[in-house]
Amino acid sequence: MRRSLIQAIEGFFGRDRYLDLYEIWRRDHVGTSPTAMTDLLELLRVDLRIHAKSWPKRSIPDGPLMLVANHPFGIGDGLVALSLAETLERPYRVLINSELLKIPEVRPYALAVDFRENEQALATNLETRRQATEFLRQGGTLVVFPAGGVATAANPFGKAVELPWKLFPARLVQATGATVLPVYFEGQNSVLFHLASRVSMTLRLALLIREFRRFTCSPVDVHIGEFVSYRDLVHLKDRQALSDALYAMVHDFAP
Repeated sequence: MRRSLIQAIEGFFGRDRYLDLYEIWRRDHVGTSPTAMTDLLELLRVDLRIHAKSWPKRSIPDGPLMLVANHPFGIGDGLVALSLAETLERPYRVLINSELLKIPEVRPYALAVDFRENEQALATNLETRRQATEFLRQGGTLVVFPAGGVATAANPFGKAVELPWKLFPARLVQATGATVLPVYFEGQNSVLFHLASRVSMTLRLALLIREFRRFTCSPVDVHIGEFVSYRDLVHLKDRQALSDALYAMVHDFAP
């Protein structure tokens, strides 16, 4: 029943159009194009407006790199973040909800986080921690949304606020000595989305396609900071203090 409701709402708000574009992307770009994520944004006609001192970056540090971003939209900001990571021309992965691994083309770019509270989820997340640490130590770029979910407004007509940031990204920075690249997305989802969030998680999830349509129909402003070396963070021994510092780095770009 829940799945049927989600599919019905997604269909009403244009899921089929995106499925057609997804099929084109899967057929013509995945596995053949070195810029598959950027190609997808172009197919979707996302109007991306980047605010940065320089982009693409002229000098990219060696070693582990973590792209840390806020999460105001859900689908769109995830795709853009992957495109940014792709532009750095290094192997990249993103920490995402394990449910999204049902999409085969996502799997090569993803490390799964299971938000269920059971033994299987614990085992999955321990393995993801191991894989993420190893991937970073091998010199990869890891995209993380420390909130672990889409920003929500307590008052549907008010400002959306990030969910409390998880400490896992800070833990990874400390474990690997990763350089950090802060990224901030302007904007938030619609009043309808935040109203639905107060009523039903099922309805909230179903409306993500509608929000993605809004995302692709409006300019997307994204702020990209400078690389922050672990040398500038190593004094933050407390994991919460480091997480707070990462949060501040990202949200310093808020208008």
